[in-house]
Amino acid sequence: MTAHFPYPIAEVGADIALGKSDALEIYPDFGTGFDNPRFIHWYHALSCGYRLPVVGGTDKMGAYMAVGANRTYAYLGQNEFSFANWAQAVRKGNTFMTSGPLLTLRADGRVPRDVITLGAGGGKVEVEASAQCFAPLHRIEIVMNGKIVASHEEPNGAHQLKLHEQIQVPGPAWIAARCLSTLGPTTDWHFKVLAHTSPVYLDVPGQEVFSAPAAAFLTTLIEGAETWVSNLATPSDPESMARIRQTYREARQRLHQKMHAHGLAH
Repeated sequence: MTAHFPYPIAEVGADIALGKSDALEIYPDFGTGFDNPRFIHWYHALSCGYRLPVVGGTDKMGAYMAVGANRTYAYLGQNEFSFANWAQAVRKGNTFMTSGPLLTLRADGRVPRDVITLGAGGGKVEVEASAQCFAPLHRIEIVMNGKIVASHEEPNGAHQLKLHEQIQVPGPAWIAARCLSTLGPTTDWHFKVLAHTSPVYLDVPGQEVFSAPAAAFLTTLIEGAETWVSNLATPSDPESMARIRQTYREARQRLHQKMHAHGLAH
């Protein structure tokens, strides 16, 4: 699991390209809602075909932070509640992160982590999302490949929001739900009241979700970290430095192979 994603913005690109992350830990940013690097960088990874669930963590640094101010829900089904089963459920990806709201998503009756196979030209998917919260919520949205494709707003706020839409899907995609309150922060770290599900994945035979700008972004992360290690980092022993450089080379090569497979010159 990648903690504090995406900070520090260094090795996270290599972790993603090398398949080292089971999930990404994201917490509600300082009053910016979803318009911040934590969610945007996650969307970039998803849009490059990396299937990464979302989790939340309190990041409790002192008594001022309530335990569970930001947390993860993972669906265990009929499995006994234990850390091992919870960790397995996180890896499977039927999760949502939240600073308060309870949020569910169904796409053609399927839940986050599930895969829906569409025809060659895409198709329509029936999406249902529901959010409940102790604080009034003002917006619930469906995001597909990083773009809002459906939303419902309650200007005066409501403790429950629902959304039911038919979404046109032109090709391979990922779909997730998110909700937000516009009221003030809930902690001294200015957490917004919000929640976000992991994606449902929409496959088209012979195609893969792939965004050239997102791939270029991940390449920049990897190459930037590689440059920092070579030119600015305090050197450790030669064996460790060689191993670190090799890790970045492998990550860059793995991502370049994906780019070539999609016909992207770079």
